[in-house]
Amino acid sequence: MEVLEQGVPAPQGGRGPARAWPVLAIGVVSLAMVGATVASGARWWSEQQALPDRLEITGISVAGQVGVRLADGDSGWPGGLGTPDGSATAAVRLRLIVTGDPQRDERVSPAPAGPRIAVLPVTDVPIPAAGETRLDLTVAPTDCAAPAGPPVSPLVRSDGSDVAMSDDAQATLDEALRTLCAGAGSAPALAVRGGLVDTFFRDRTLVVTAALASAADRVVLTPLDGTALRGLGALDVPAGTGAGAVRLRWLISPGEMSPHTSLTGRVQAHSITDGMAYPWVLTVQPPRNLDRPLPRTPLRNDGVDLAEVAPRPALNGADVQTR
Repeated sequence: MEVLEQGVPAPQGGRGPARAWPVLAIGVVSLAMVGATVASGARWWSEQQALPDRLEITGISVAGQVGVRLADGDSGWPGGLGTPDGSATAAVRLRLIVTGDPQRDERVSPAPAGPRIAVLPVTDVPIPAAGETRLDLTVAPTDCAAPAGPPVSPLVRSDGSDVAMSDDAQATLDEALRTLCAGAGSAPALAVRGGLVDTFFRDRTLVVTAALASAADRVVLTPLDGTALRGLGALDVPAGTGAGAVRLRWLISPGEMSPHTSLTGRVQAHSITDGMAYPWVLTVQPPRNLDRPLPRTPLRNDGVDLAEVAPRPALNGADVQTR
């Protein structure tokens, strides 16, 4: 019996059925699309990772040391920072790199003067969202005894909160202050010799006599405000009298006294060397018998008491009658 074979014989050593190629092509295209999607996602993620995650001072560079001349308390600087005669106060010029908040624009301004630094006032600076801004600031120490300490930011947000700083930026600022204050030499010293409370009508004034020792050319002493104390005046002590006695005065505020209030005062001391003023904050501890609150009995207003017993004024020789 003869067997007849039907169909097309498979090619020997050929490329297989032609219909397999479209499937293979679709698979290759799909893999390419998946690869492109993965690459695009990785690139997007990398870009997002590079964006700042908050408003922050990421870098600081030092442009150099400068001297600034401001009157005492001018432009928001603390009392005692500007010397009374306008001597230049030691300061440093900084360039800051500030990265913006990723979600919104911000405005920053110089931070208020604090226990470590004061910033020369400048116009508020806009920081665009996710952007990077460079700005220059002039910063002066307020106490060369504390060039390093708790983190301190030279900028604040519009709501008054501090602008964050990177560790590198904070370290650069601390080193700049330390280097600046290195030219100040040793701090002046005050040794208390005596004290008293001077009373005139309702006013009570704490007067402390102290010996000043300093190697600077001149020292300017300014009593600072504190709890229940208001600093009065400033003393300019020239070279050659550094070991002499000085009298420091504070007005006592009875309304702010409490049973535990101390009359310990603080003094801003500017040691001036080669025309440059360096600030220090010194503590003055009065004699122990003065370190106590005022009596709780009301103070006499001698001016009113005397007026009550004084003769009444007369009009054309007749007493003025009041109802």
